[in-house]
Amino acid sequence: MFEIKHRDAMGRIGKLKINGKIIETPTIMPVVHPNPKKQTVSIEKIEKLADVIITNSYIINTNPELKKIAEEKGIHNLIGFDKVIVTDSGSFQLSIYGEITVEPEEIIEFQEKIGVDVGTILDIPTAPYVQREQAEEELKETLRRAELSVKLRDEKNYKLLLNGTIQGSTYMDLRQESAKKMKELDFDIYPIGAVVPLMENYDYAQVIEIILNSKKELPTNKPVHLFGCGHPMMFALSVALGCDLFDSAAYALYAKDGRYLTESGTLHLEDLKDLEKFPCSCPVCIEYTPKELAKMEKRKRTELLAEHNLYITFEEINRIKQAIKDGNLWELVEERCRAHPKLLEAYRKALEYNEFIEEFDPITKKSAFFYGGYESLYRPEIIRHKKRLERIKSDNIYITTISNDINRPYSENTNMMDSDALVLIKDDLFGLVPLSIDTVYPLSQCDNPKLYCYEKIHNSEFVEEFKQNNKDKIMDITSYNYYINHYTSNANKNKVGSDAIRINNMIQYQYGFKLNDEELKKLIIKRSKKTNRIRNVLIPTDGNNKEVLFTLRSNDNLLIPAKEGAKLIHEKLPFPKYRVVIDSEVEEFARDGKSVFSKFVINCDKELRPYEEVIIVNENDELLAYGTTLLNGKELGEFNYGAAVSVRSGFK
Repeated sequence: MFEIKHRDAMGRIGKLKINGKIIETPTIMPVVHPNPKKQTVSIEKIEKLADVIITNSYIINTNPELKKIAEEKGIHNLIGFDKVIVTDSGSFQLSIYGEITVEPEEIIEFQEKIGVDVGTILDIPTAPYVQREQAEEELKETLRRAELSVKLRDEKNYKLLLNGTIQGSTYMDLRQESAKKMKELDFDIYPIGAVVPLMENYDYAQVIEIILNSKKELPTNKPVHLFGCGHPMMFALSVALGCDLFDSAAYALYAKDGRYLTESGTLHLEDLKDLEKFPCSCPVCIEYTPKELAKMEKRKRTELLAEHNLYITFEEINRIKQAIKDGNLWELVEERCRAHPKLLEAYRKALEYNEFIEEFDPITKKSAFFYGGYESLYRPEIIRHKKRLERIKSDNIYITTISNDINRPYSENTNMMDSDALVLIKDDLFGLVPLSIDTVYPLSQCDNPKLYCYEKIHNSEFVEEFKQNNKDKIMDITSYNYYINHYTSNANKNKVGSDAIRINNMIQYQYGFKLNDEELKKLIIKRSKKTNRIRNVLIPTDGNNKEVLFTLRSNDNLLIPAKEGAKLIHEKLPFPKYRVVIDSEVEEFARDGKSVFSKFVINCDKELRPYEEVIIVNENDELLAYGTTLLNGKELGEFNYGAAVSVRSGFK
């Protein structure tokens, strides 16, 4: 069972339940040798940090002493770890030695027999850049073995959960094919395999392409494991692209080579020994100086270095989780990717897939959009704004510029006249910002330095394309001034108020429909006495009564529907727009204002993004409730565990 608790970018903090044990993702699985005598760090110390470890069932199977203990007492007793244990099947040895002495079904049976929590099929780890014919043949064999493994698991009703590893070398269509076929076989976790050689060669961009092409076809409701990724500098970007699990042998391997991990790279102990203190505050670095560690005998030095490497690895995972909760994961990614040119290249490659990434990126966040460099101009928030700008319809559009010294929101810092003409401000970040909605996230919840010339011209093509598409509606300064004068003249007594026009544009931008003039004239707008910003939109009802239509949330200025607003969305938008359709057996729960769970969702608007305001209906499109979706349109159709919509209120 897997559910999403928090999210940012494509990253998610998830709750993964395996055999009654709970793991919070993203997390790292330290690689542990199954022979306690060969463990670099004691299992007692690892258990303080990790909820899940990974070891090798093939080594156990081929070692008579280890095999006997595992078969008699179970793998948890063999290793001395009572939390979740994942095992590899021998694929690593296969990639090193070319052949192994175990059959695909045999290793599945063995993993079940010794009580493994999550086992792995015996896939073929095809190396990067091999001939396509080889990649195709080896993928075909991996898929054959996958089918055998799933059939065995299902026929014998194994408790063992299974990893279905994605292969295909560096051929992206093969990675997609592999992911699609593995999805059809319904594995429990999906590792992305054979990327270690790419990471060893610093070909991070290729790794990112493999992740994203695999993610396109993988189910959204299952965790994704990036096999062999154990360096902290790679975690933030990988999590932002949807990886949930990592395994690390790096903490031990680097320690044996005298290397000291940091979140942004690797240092050699030899280069640190003249420092008075380590650049870290983990227990190892507090207790020992670099000089003391350098003088130790190798075994003890390796153990302590490995402990530090583990601490720094988990520290980075925890930092990423906090960034997801705070809504600033992209900012952390941009910081980390400047640690190495090849990481920056990988980030730029990821942003070539920004339209796919945008589908999973929340529409609102706790923190502001902070500009971290030219790459920020390709982030999902900006891509989404440019798409949603097309929703605002107007017969009269005026495009202008303002001084760089004027701060956002422009509508509160200029004397420009509001009217029913759509006034668009040329903006270095967002291309064009409507004056009437510039308080909506992220248009004013952002910050950037003064941009260089090459950054300023980034949006020129977008602006010119917008002008061309709307050339019959674009006004010059003379016609705009005439229009404003006419609009504000006393003769125009029936004009719609500027506040109502602002709300109408917000409705279009957020929900994709508009109100007519008669409906707009009925709106009652209430502003905050403290900030003077619009806070409530009401409509008159019977007699002198008024009902709230929308409230404007203070942190992002999005329109949050009240009951009348939910009715309006239901009335104005055709099925299934902005709808989540639920099973009839939970209708009454929704009407009572209780959260909607994923397994009861039977249909939805496929274009929904995380944290959108939605209405909840039954199959007859009867309005039941309204609230905030925690999942996007694809996830709503695939998740079967955890909350789907946080309901604000229902209709009795």
